[in-house]
Amino acid sequence: MFSFVTMSSSLIWWLLLALIVFWGVGLYNRLMRMRSRALGALGSVDKHAQHFSELVRELGLGADAMSQSLGPWAALLADLQDLDLALKQAKALSADAQSLRKLGQALDALQATWHTLRVVPADLAGPVVPAAMEVRWDAIAQRVASARDGFNQIALKFNEALAQFPASMVVGIMGFRPSGLL
Repeated sequence: MFSFVTMSSSLIWWLLLALIVFWGVGLYNRLMRMRSRALGALGSVDKHAQHFSELVRELGLGADAMSQSLGPWAALLADLQDLDLALKQAKALSADAQSLRKLGQALDALQATWHTLRVVPADLAGPVVPAAMEVRWDAIAQRVASARDGFNQIALKFNEALAQFPASMVVGIMGFRPSGLL
């Protein structure tokens, strides 16, 4: 009788260990899928944000124009460079909270500069911002805002998953950290 009790208690311990291992693997896979979705959403933000630079290049402005002091356009070009740098850092650092905060600030600064540029009064040569550019910029800004919202929703779900019990007890050991928001 004693060996049967010992044998069944060791069987229970082995089953419990197997259950914990399978749960841990499942948790890890779920969190990796969620992180992958967040990085994919960040890629969408990157793809749409690159259209701002393309639009400005089509207008004939570029890095060489910065040295020519194009008045109101110089600030927009500087903000585009900041945005490109922030996008590169966010991708290189796997979207850590600090790089995402900088990316969000760069996007906000670019939009603020754009709105400032739009209110510059027209002169004899006409409006500072061509009407066609305004329409295209606004379309790009809407796509970026939509991608940004999508990323933030995914990041919030990921952060919620990290905070759920009992996952919250082991996610640090697995190397997961909460995501920042844009």
